[in-house]
Amino acid sequence: MSIDTIIMYIVTFVLLIVSFILDKEKTFKGVKKGAKAFLKLMPILLPLFLFIGIMLAIVTPQFISNILGADSGFIGMLFALIVGSITFMPAFVSYPLGAQLLANGAGVAQVAAFLATLMSVGIVYYAAESKLFSKKAAIYRNVISFIGALLIILVVLVVY
Repeated sequence: MSIDTIIMYIVTFVLLIVSFILDKEKTFKGVKKGAKAFLKLMPILLPLFLFIGIMLAIVTPQFISNILGADSGFIGMLFALIVGSITFMPAFVSYPLGAQLLANGAGVAQVAAFLATLMSVGIVYYAAESKLFSKKAAIYRNVISFIGALLIILVVLVVY
């Protein structure tokens, strides 16, 4: 467990105690409401986490580096866009993965395409997003994120 995680747990626990001291009834009500929301989301999130875990076990950084090599060109960027769009990872996982890919010989533009879509598009979350928000909102978010990833690639291609 990282120091950031430990600090976040400590701060959360301290704020929960402060809330409990200030108003016990509201604190219990809030914790109960949060637990209900968490349990309501579990049927959606559990299969999603399982799918992502399986994908991460199958698609290793070494495999991606071979396909995203600096010589892969447009095909490598297209593959990066597709794979990154399917999966979804937070930045604290994605950036070290990107560094690992670059260290294993992946091209800068290909890694930029992969990371931009990896952290923003996330087709695997479509089912959850469409249930929590709406299908239209989920589609708009994914399309706009994909267009943003394309713009990022263009900037990287111009700079590098």
